[in-house]
Formats: sequence, structure tokens, C-alpha cells
Amino acid sequence: MKNFSIVSWIVAGTLLLAMPLLAAAQGMHHGTGGLEEVLAASADTPAEHQALADHYKAKAEEARNAAKVHRSMAEHYSGTLKPTVADVQKKHCSDLAATNDQQAKIYDEMAKAHADAAAQQ
Repeated sequence: MKNFSIVSWIVAGTLLLAMPLLAAAQGMHHGTGGLEEVLAASADTPAEHQALADHYKAKAEEARNAAKVHRSMAEHYSGTLKPTVADVQKKHCSDLAATNDQQAKIYDEMAKAHADAAAQQ
């Protein structure tokens, strides 16, 4: 019974990890990047550029929120974990926060570019 439980957890974990990867690979294989890809490739009216600007502003805000969460988690990793684990967790969260900050900056730049394009037309 114990072996069955371990095998079940391994299978479930493998499926959970594999499903998003398979979905992403399938989308890339077929060239279907979704609505964002279509809009970015075909936007030429002020309304379309403004829609993309709004979309990228929202994505930037999501990234800023994710960075805030990871910074908060990095601050709270102490005391309950072994020092080496806490250090790794703090670095993990700090690195993710920095990555999300950079992502937000890039989305802000895209939002500005599309807002400028909308204003020029």
C-alpha cells in the first residue's frame, strides 16, 4: 500500500509538470501565440494600439504584484527553516522579485510604445 501511494504521488507530480509544458510546446509548434500575438502583429489603428497599451499596462501591474509577493516572502524566510534552506529560499524569492521587476519595466516600455503609436495616428 505504501509503494502504491508513492507511485501515485510520482505519477500525479509528473502529470502536473508535463501538462503545461506539452500545452506550451503544442502552441509553439502550431504558431498559435494567442490574441496578444495576433494583435501585436496586426495593430495599425489607434484603438488597436491603445488596447495593446492597456494590455501591457495590466501585465506590468501583474509583474509588479508578483515582485511584491516574492519580496515579502523573502523577508519572512527565517527562524523556521535551517539557515542554509532559508538562505536558498530568500535568494530564490529575491531573484524572482528582481525578474518580475524587470518584466514590469519591459511591459511598461511596450505599453508606452503602443500608447505613443495610438496618439500619433
